[in-house]
Amino acid sequence: MTWHAATALLAFAALQIWLVMSAMAAGAPSGFIVVALIMLLALALPVARSTERHWYRLSRQALASWGLHARFRRDVRRLWVAALTLPFLWISGAMAATDAIAAIIK
Repeated sequence: MTWHAATALLAFAALQIWLVMSAMAAGAPSGFIVVALIMLLALALPVARSTERHWYRLSRQALASWGLHARFRRDVRRLWVAALTLPFLWISGAMAATDAIAAIIK
């Protein structure tokens, strides 16, 4: 799980950097960089770390269970889905909110 958590976090960060730079090129405010960093530090790192810590404890306990492999696959799938979709969701939501605020101000 350590490998999956680390690479999913790297994929999340790379996607986030690419999307933030694209949004800024499209005219998004410079505060997007700060929000992106906060998202990475406040949300992504603790989630990846807690998932990795959970599976480290399970591996140390050496639980031999038929459902353990299925739970591992489910957690890996959830981790990767979150890492690959959340940057798109929050950037598109933030861009929509920025456009709505700009429309109200004008």
